[in-house]
Amino acid sequence: MFYRVRKTYRPGIFQGRGRLKNYFEGWYFKLADKPTKNIYSVIPGISIPSKLGDSYSFIQIINGRDARSYFFRFDYSDFSYSAKQFEIEIGKNYFSQNRLKLDIDEGPIRADLRFCGIKPWPSSIFSPGTMGWYAFVPWMECYHSVISMDHEIEGYLNFEKSEIDFSQGRGYIEKDWGVSFPQGWIWLQTNHFDLQGFEGKPSSIMLSIARIPWRGRHFKGFLCGLLFDDKFYMFNTYNGSKTISLSYSANHVEAVLVNRDFEITIHAERRNTATLLSPVMGAMEGRISESIDANINVCLKKKNNGETIFASTGCCGGLEIVNPAVLA
Repeated sequence: MFYRVRKTYRPGIFQGRGRLKNYFEGWYFKLADKPTKNIYSVIPGISIPSKLGDSYSFIQIINGRDARSYFFRFDYSDFSYSAKQFEIEIGKNYFSQNRLKLDIDEGPIRADLRFCGIKPWPSSIFSPGTMGWYAFVPWMECYHSVISMDHEIEGYLNFEKSEIDFSQGRGYIEKDWGVSFPQGWIWLQTNHFDLQGFEGKPSSIMLSIARIPWRGRHFKGFLCGLLFDDKFYMFNTYNGSKTISLSYSANHVEAVLVNRDFEITIHAERRNTATLLSPVMGAMEGRISESIDANINVCLKKKNNGETIFASTGCCGGLEIVNPAVLA
């Protein structure tokens, strides 16, 4: 019982204890060095398909600058976790909200990165994390949580015999778990805004819009958070926010959202893309294209007088546009 309560309010913790089929769980680390010349995503996870004995753990990596992706498969027995905090291991590789260590013989790939100044999504007893009260809803096909909107990186990544210094770089961490990804979605994120007068203060945005199946029906849900000047602005289905407009093409997204007090306009342009494996009934059989060098423009205004609170373009952005027609 304590584990069930703890994992609800600490969603970074492994959620899948006792799941024997049709289940996946994956953590997403985005890493950019200080000059933003090197961008990587590292995705550790597990796949538990319907067929007994086919389960395994894995690590996916995207090199954002050359749009290449890598998939490393491990035995399921190589996966271990802490039931008290977000802390997992896959073989000799270690992941938590404070540290990432890679030791992969292929490549070879080595890394020892530490994270400080973690900025989590706001949480409360009735709204435990990114999904708010939806975190209590059973039988959803996919759950989502942002572990850190922004943090500083220290350390190195040795990738294909080239050592990269990530000191004073910026990072982001989130995760997904459940049965399958939604039928269609748009996801974007960046924490690399150039804001004069706010140097040294974290700023970050995440937006996810998806067609979500639940108990034989579907609904369009969205999650959006903007961190700026030590304040967090939320536009989410569960807090009564609305989607005013949404347009898209193969490489472009524009969305306008409103809550009670603010309006946010987001415009994103996808550049290079890499192919990732994605879960279908727990099995990593899907294919999606992701960019981690997108440009994302954000404008936040007060509704009552139109005053601009935030306006900037972020680089090193993550962007996925997957079957968006179902969002209409």
